[in-house]
Amino acid sequence: MKYAYYNNKKTHAKEVNSGSIGTDLWFKDYKVIACVGKYRQYWKYIGDKPDLPNGYEPETEWHAAWKSSLLDESCEVICGANREHRADIKTQDFVIEIQKCRIDGWAVIERNRFYKELTGNRLVWIVNVEDAWKNKRISTKLDNSAKDGRFIIKWNRAWKWVEEMAITTDTYLFLDFNPQNDKMIYTWIHDKKMFGAWYPKVKFFNKYLKGIAKPEFDDIRFIELFKEL
Repeated sequence: MKYAYYNNKKTHAKEVNSGSIGTDLWFKDYKVIACVGKYRQYWKYIGDKPDLPNGYEPETEWHAAWKSSLLDESCEVICGANREHRADIKTQDFVIEIQKCRIDGWAVIERNRFYKELTGNRLVWIVNVEDAWKNKRISTKLDNSAKDGRFIIKWNRAWKWVEEMAITTDTYLFLDFNPQNDKMIYTWIHDKKMFGAWYPKVKFFNKYLKGIAKPEFDDIRFIELFKEL
């Protein structure tokens, strides 16, 4: 995790010295220690960690790239009257969840419901499918019956939890097939077929993230974060 409470303030790990002690944003009874290196800065639990809900995962450079351009108060936001969830990114209108590791399908359904009730809008998922793409388990074929450039996605041994995201109207799903590429795949399921359309990351930034970006970031600098991965 990038943030913790330090001196009663939400603080990014890079803002303190390595070895500094803080407390978890989500579970305030748990102490965390800052690990500050040249390339990675993060907080980790000291001793036992809390029993996290299904699907919450360690921070990676890919996760960090999505958050690096954004204001601190919009990242890792604790949500719900009973602090049920920690949103990766929260804007005024949307919650954006960034997922790389496996998550149970029931957890997907619950999170979709929770955030839609919280914001009144669909939950936005960004899922890293880089390994499946590299291993050619995912392929695309142009849908000749459509005029909008959509294509049919063939996914050998598709992840059921991603299908759960794609089939519901409670989400917007984007597949990040190559983090260094300047596009993602906007994805949905209709009549038991998975469809996709290319979606520029610049467009995603301008639609969802521009309003919560740090002043020094524009869409060009945002894209540069991924080229450094």
